[in-house]
Amino acid sequence: MTMIPCPYRTNRQRGFTLIELVMIIVILGILSATVYVRWPVGMEEDAAAKEFRRALRYAQHKAMTRQFTNNAAAWGLTVNGDFSYTLQRIDGSEQAEAEYVNRCLNSENPPPCTIPLAGGPVYFNGLGEPLDAAGNPIAGATIFIIGAAPNNRNITISAETGYVN
Repeated sequence: MTMIPCPYRTNRQRGFTLIELVMIIVILGILSATVYVRWPVGMEEDAAAKEFRRALRYAQHKAMTRQFTNNAAAWGLTVNGDFSYTLQRIDGSEQAEAEYVNRCLNSENPPPCTIPLAGGPVYFNGLGEPLDAAGNPIAGATIFIIGAAPNNRNITISAETGYVN
């Protein structure tokens, strides 16, 4: 019995050739290398700096609104040895809410913290002006450094005005 070819059936290719597959892999490799090189870095330090600015402003707000009577009642932040910070009164008699006690920057974990923090302590009087740990007005700017070089971020507190930048 001989087979007669059907006029409607064509000999079509099913699937991709090896050359087409290799070209797709090369194109995907080029795209992924481009994305990797251009991916933003230092975003974690930026988020940590924003969080710390917010905490400093909150300490300043508490000092300006929470029965400030003298410099011993000032509110502020102390930086602990494990890179965490605590929001409290200058004499240590009262601490802020639990989320501001031994708080690590941009992390839910308890200390040791993963993002380095250096500087302080700094407190604020009833006018929002920065004070040192002894309750004296700070003459120059106070600088906090967040993160490790070269991606570290500086936060400055202006003397007299208490502006957090």
